[in-house]
Amino acid sequence: NYISFKDYVRAEVKLKACLQKDPYYAPALCDLSSLQIRRFQYEAALKTASTALSIDSYDPAANYYYGLSNLALNNITDAKDGFDIAAANPEYRVAAYVELAKIYFRSKEYSKAIEYAEKSLISNQLNVDAMQLLAVIYRLQNNATKADELIKAIKAIEPLNHFADFENYYS
Repeated sequence: NYISFKDYVRAEVKLKACLQKDPYYAPALCDLSSLQIRRFQYEAALKTASTALSIDSYDPAANYYYGLSNLALNNITDAKDGFDIAAANPEYRVAAYVELAKIYFRSKEYSKAIEYAEKSLISNQLNVDAMQLLAVIYRLQNNATKADELIKAIKAIEPLNHFADFENYYS
């Protein structure tokens, strides 16, 4: 698998060759969509993920990449739909919940952002992205105790974490 070896150019060639033989092979469509997102080709990624979803509307990978492309294109409602369905699968649950938490954070719906970040932490207690988001929310809510606890937890996991260093400096 060229993607796991980060040989994205060769991976794209192989995926396109695969899709020449079977244009509706969902795993290849999902991998191609991920590569298109990596190359900032969000319209193409959305089209590719949508093709995979036309085959199986509950495919977790296709829904996750559908969510990411829609998020990049500022289609927030569609992004939420994709992440909600992707979160049903353990492989994508942590990442999908973090993305949902970020969406709610951006819209200043902090209680929903906390809810999804905590759901992410239930699936992976060492999820630094969720911890960082929670630390910022708690700081914004003037809850220094919880924010400090999270910063200490982040430092325990990643001693060189620059976010934690900045938050310590900022407070």
